[in-house]
Amino acid sequence: MLIRSVIYYFLFIVNLVLFCIICLPLFIIPQKTGLKILKLWAKSSQYILLHTCKIDFEVRGKENIPNHKALIASKHQSTWETINYLHILEDPIMILKKELILIPFFGLYAIKFGNIAIKRSSGSKALKELIQRTKKTKENKRPIIIFPEGTRQKPSNAADYKRGVFALYKNLNIPCVPVALNSGIYWPKNQLRKIPGKIIIKFLDPIDPGLTSSKFMSELESRIENATKELVVESKKID
Repeated sequence: MLIRSVIYYFLFIVNLVLFCIICLPLFIIPQKTGLKILKLWAKSSQYILLHTCKIDFEVRGKENIPNHKALIASKHQSTWETINYLHILEDPIMILKKELILIPFFGLYAIKFGNIAIKRSSGSKALKELIQRTKKTKENKRPIIIFPEGTRQKPSNAADYKRGVFALYKNLNIPCVPVALNSGIYWPKNQLRKIPGKIIIKFLDPIDPGLTSSKFMSELESRIENATKELVVESKKID
């Protein structure tokens, strides 16, 4: 599968570069139109992954995908979900590491489409800025995606949830939809090789606004971790 993985990355980069260059006019057209084109890019990236590395995906819990303003708190195991959320959800706003904005072309598009970049090392200052910027988006229905652990975690790693997700939940006063997945089984962290199979992403029952910090964090972590463990076990049985 190593050769297939190399082919995938080559085609992915070519696709990304072509998208960035051909779609330069997106900077002068309405954001709504640009988001539709961005969704096509994400779908094409998944198409390349499917036909080179034989990695498909399945979305479960579609009834929990919000059609209103909501916070999406997602498990984060690979780059796969960062790309595919762009077409699975309707015009999501993603909380990104500020370092990603420095990537040529990509960073410009990320800002153009309303994503929010934060410098995690800035601590409380970054959190205050994040809250202010997300509050400005409350007038639209675009869901806000945050990875509560802050970075990718291997399926075998212990949970490490940061309280930044509670700060958003409390200050935005909107429902939070937990998301479990098993992408790290097929797209291992820090590895070139991709493993054939089916990535499952599962949207869980929403958590209504109003919970205390301890109650919310406990509920969020238990829901995501329990569902993620089930998906990982299921994928191993299938494989």
